[in-house]
Amino acid sequence: MDRIVDSEIAHLTRFGEIAQPGDAVPGLLSPSLTLNSPVGICLDRRGNAWVCDTGNNRLLVFDAALTELRHVLHAPAEGQKGAAGLAFRMPFHVCPHPDEDRVFITDMGNSRVVVMDCAGAVPRFAGTIGDQATDGFAPLQDPNGITLVRQADGSCHVFVNDEFFHNASEPMRNRCVRFDAQGNYVSEFRTVVVDGKRHDLYWPQGLASDAEGNLYVANTGSYEILRVASGAAVDADFTVHAGKAVVAHRFGQPRGMGMLNIMRDVNVIGDRVFVPDHVQNAISVYHTDGRPLATVSGIRAGWHHGLEPMRSATDPLYYLLEDAALVSPYVICDGGEPDVYFISEPFTSRILKVRIEFDGSAQTSVDMLAAVGGRRDELAPANGQGAPAVGQFNCVTSVISLPPTQSSAPGRGMATPEISPWLRWPAAASAALAGQYDFWWGGLARQMLAQAGTGERLAATRITLDAGNWRLTGCRAEGDGYVAAGVRVDGWFLAGNLGMATFAPDFPLLGQVVPGSPILLVGNFNMGTISLYQVGPLGNLINYGVPFGRHGSGPACIAGPQGMAARADGMVYIADTLNNRMSQWQILSSGSATFVRNFVWPGHERGAAAFTPTDAVLAGDGRLYVTDQFNNRICVFDGDGQPLFAFGKQGYWEEGEPDGERFMLPTSLAIDGDRLIVNDLVNRALKVFKLGNGAPRFASGISLFKRTTEQGGVWMPFLMHAHDGRVYVADSTYNIVQVYSCQAG
Repeated sequence: MDRIVDSEIAHLTRFGEIAQPGDAVPGLLSPSLTLNSPVGICLDRRGNAWVCDTGNNRLLVFDAALTELRHVLHAPAEGQKGAAGLAFRMPFHVCPHPDEDRVFITDMGNSRVVVMDCAGAVPRFAGTIGDQATDGFAPLQDPNGITLVRQADGSCHVFVNDEFFHNASEPMRNRCVRFDAQGNYVSEFRTVVVDGKRHDLYWPQGLASDAEGNLYVANTGSYEILRVASGAAVDADFTVHAGKAVVAHRFGQPRGMGMLNIMRDVNVIGDRVFVPDHVQNAISVYHTDGRPLATVSGIRAGWHHGLEPMRSATDPLYYLLEDAALVSPYVICDGGEPDVYFISEPFTSRILKVRIEFDGSAQTSVDMLAAVGGRRDELAPANGQGAPAVGQFNCVTSVISLPPTQSSAPGRGMATPEISPWLRWPAAASAALAGQYDFWWGGLARQMLAQAGTGERLAATRITLDAGNWRLTGCRAEGDGYVAAGVRVDGWFLAGNLGMATFAPDFPLLGQVVPGSPILLVGNFNMGTISLYQVGPLGNLINYGVPFGRHGSGPACIAGPQGMAARADGMVYIADTLNNRMSQWQILSSGSATFVRNFVWPGHERGAAAFTPTDAVLAGDGRLYVTDQFNNRICVFDGDGQPLFAFGKQGYWEEGEPDGERFMLPTSLAIDGDRLIVNDLVNRALKVFKLGNGAPRFASGISLFKRTTEQGGVWMPFLMHAHDGRVYVADSTYNIVQVYSCQAG
């Protein structure tokens, strides 16, 4: 196992299958082939469809009909030494040369552009671009979007968005870099001036160009598409001036699943500009002159696949939705025929071939022609000892452990002062009935659980929310890795569940089959509800009570819940993300929940974003720590929602640097003992802070983005959990859970 030295955090292992062994063999497509968050796609001059199977760290080359897999590339030239033999790590975008049989791939994890010659029967390595320093040029850091622009002499120049570029003299602006046909550095720009207003490049992702030589930059961090002439002069401040206005103007803070309803890519095909997923689950289409043309959404599905496996009761609905809607489309490219296009859908891990006929109306739809990839729910083969290995996840969002079942419930009880007077009598009656049940039958129920051994197994199980497969799965440690541990959920489980929390109630709960056993809370991002599950006498999870909350913006409503925290007295704190507030509720002895209050971080500093909580965790002293994602800070409240202090500021951070309070979209946090662990999303870093009476003190951290998954690398780490010296990070795009140790230094 790979370990990181000089840090309190060390990588231990991971669970969740990346690619199934032998699933990608050249020839007719195997029915077992699954992709893993594919991003880039293009059609080369010979009619081959190149796909960046990003989560599997490989390039797949299909025929244009998507019926045959022609090549599987794990490295530009496997078996060779040097750059040619260096395995792909997060290949992100792929772009064809307009005049030559070559394709260009942004190999983000290796900080380079790979050039492949596809003139022969087998693609051959032709070189790299941007990975060597030259006079006046710092190597690419995080190459993302790429496009080629034909020059007046007939050659092509290569433009690359360096998404997270930064250095000591340029701490925030990112860049778009220009190379000539031989890969030599020409220039770069970091700011575009439009109508006198500066638009700094901030996390630029997608990049495209039109026949007139204009560049279209998906300036993702600012939610806008910038248009600038590729030949525009660059001044000493790395600034260019655009002759025309922004094509798709900024629309403010993004909304939608996981806050990902933003402009991550832009594609130009003919005189149309395509902006995928600017409107959720749709593609916005503009003319190159900036006029809105249409919105592409919905699929008229043809019979493009055979019978699909049915492994759960939700499968028919899943396949129906998959065949009827575009799901977070990322890249759209020319399909080689009139009105035919390829579309990548990382969220569903598939590639679509579609026909879109533009008839001049604002709304249009899609005819499905073919699809590659599908639901990532394949089971893994048993390991060498015969234990079931962990299979595939499909957008895994959170992981948690259940506290052990208590022998009784003698705690201080429900937080009754927060309850409305008219609820106190029913709560008292419920508590009396629950207490009687516990007295007569609670011991027997706990004994049944103990004798079956299921209580211990549940305590040793890490419950994982496999959001894309609409289910909970269980895994337990065995040796150096993890194996599947069956977690049977008897009852409803809703699509859109993201976050989880647990609490072991220290007061009787009416209707709890095994008193003293933990309650699992699961939040539904789409519906704004929180479902509760209890432990059954056989160790299964069954619904407890009815979900609380409802979608909306009213005082007792929730919109887009993500992380949660719960106390043993039934007080629950929910990151009400899309309402920009924390929502506090009280679970009563009756098993129902009542709304207590909403609270926010007070004040609004000049230039600050709205308070945007994404996760919450309770410390042993009762303090509530909350990630305020868009303000790049951690806000600390007391148990009544009163603000105490905040820490953190915007900034890039590299491993070994002392200022761990520089955050970029901190997303999640966890507490284990006296250690606060923060998932710093854009920095792809785990940071450890020591808790005390005052503000937490930064202790250490590690950067994870450029590591392999075997070394603990992450792509889109989401909600995390810490328990008994281990940290579990759900990576919703690599579709794995990474496990680290976190010991006191």
